[in-house]
Amino acid sequence: MAGMVSDWRAHAAESELAKLVEELRPGELNVWLDSATPRLPETVRVNPCRKDVEWTLDLLLQMGATPIDWFTPKGGAFTMPWEKARCGNDRFIENIRALHTSGRITRQEAASMMPVQALEVQPGDRVLDMCAAPGSKTTQIAEALDGSGLVVANEPNPGRANNLVSNVQRSGHLNVVVVRQDGRNFPRVAEPGFDRILVDAPCTGTGTTRKNTDVWATWKPHHGEHMSRLQVGILSRAALLLRPGGTMVYSTCSIDPMENEHVVDQVLERYPWLSLKKVNRAELFPGLNTRPGRTDSTEDCIRVWNDENDGSGFFIAVFTQDEEGQTSARATRAHPRDLDKVPTPISAKPLGKMDLRLGDSIDLQLFSEWGMETHGLTLWRRGQYAHVSIDAIREWLWDSPRLTGKHQLYPGGHWQPLRVLQAGQPVWKIRKERNRFISTGVHGLAERVTNHCLSVDRALAIRLLDGEEPGRSTLTEAFQGQRDGGVLLRCEDEFIPAWLAGKLSLMMTDAEQHILRLKLGLL
Repeated sequence: MAGMVSDWRAHAAESELAKLVEELRPGELNVWLDSATPRLPETVRVNPCRKDVEWTLDLLLQMGATPIDWFTPKGGAFTMPWEKARCGNDRFIENIRALHTSGRITRQEAASMMPVQALEVQPGDRVLDMCAAPGSKTTQIAEALDGSGLVVANEPNPGRANNLVSNVQRSGHLNVVVVRQDGRNFPRVAEPGFDRILVDAPCTGTGTTRKNTDVWATWKPHHGEHMSRLQVGILSRAALLLRPGGTMVYSTCSIDPMENEHVVDQVLERYPWLSLKKVNRAELFPGLNTRPGRTDSTEDCIRVWNDENDGSGFFIAVFTQDEEGQTSARATRAHPRDLDKVPTPISAKPLGKMDLRLGDSIDLQLFSEWGMETHGLTLWRRGQYAHVSIDAIREWLWDSPRLTGKHQLYPGGHWQPLRVLQAGQPVWKIRKERNRFISTGVHGLAERVTNHCLSVDRALAIRLLDGEEPGRSTLTEAFQGQRDGGVLLRCEDEFIPAWLAGKLSLMMTDAEQHILRLKLGLL
């Protein structure tokens, strides 16, 4: 093994990437290589929006978790006592997997938690995550919003967009919209634009050598030049969607100045009403070792190096929109030449069969069937699934008129020109006029349910977890008068989705079953 490590380090030392580091940090290459080749530690972020957050924290601490001190948001972030994907304890592996899959934690590299912390999201903000897949930063933004405001999570690649949807679903947040757009041409939205925008841009990943070893062999200097054109295009469009007074964060997991300081300079030159925020790095990330940008014009940027924090390399720039005399983003306003013209109304294309649409009066009966208080909630429908989001998504992205660049006006009542994949969370699956709660909907909405919610004892919950399907006639009187279909069982403050017909069947994911077994002391 020692020989393999030595050979690998020798290979890294001769790479083009090592030459870049020697250029950026003369005489410090060997120090950097010492930290750029070992595997990363396993790090996780806790979802503070779950009611069992304290239980989750206790479980992590029992497994040896130590807090990441510079991560200051609620919930916290932790380093586990093993290398990423190298835990030798099978039970711990199952616990971490179940916590992540059920949305109680997110397995996320520590450095990648920095951009959202730098964005300083406030409850009520409208936030755009321009390059959102796989979704760890999107869920971090949603946690910071604490149920209010909204986040639009964008990913142009279809496969990565599906992965983004999966990660948003496991988190359980009702204030996230997933869209699929080319960031360089992101559509106009209603006034006033976004309060905060995160552009965690596609990059060469030269700071990720500890998890992406291919970088050593594949990176070439011209890659940064090619990538920077894409980065400037995406960041430029984001700048036009940011309202005056708003904040925008640009970040990469690259150490190449061509993808970092060069991109920042290009965008500042193009948009003089943008400026870099003077960030107090020690206050923003207490205890984290950071460096300023490499040039006078980018001194207020933040650089993080692998060897100085036991993590990956990262770059962050925080912009503010300082345009005077305006209240809305440039991409939401009419062009000066059109100010005296009345916009031409245009009609949206009809929604396709599998497009997400606003729920109709029949769909809305789901709320009354389950006896739910619906204040602040909107119901959507796609195929067999009913989704629920907060009203803010409907009010701003569905109801509001939107002006196009050609001075045409979409009147509202549809998503266009956005291509929306998901709004809020899928809550019910509907088949043959019967419906049931699915796991993604339980965490955000079960507390509102007053119908078809039945208390069960520990013994019955254990029988269901063991795979039993007891007949209806063997159950308590409360079950006898229920209609066939989905029910929620409540055991020791836990909600359990199930199906009741001639027998009672559990409808929980494997991850949720593992969590329930832990809480009942069965593991």
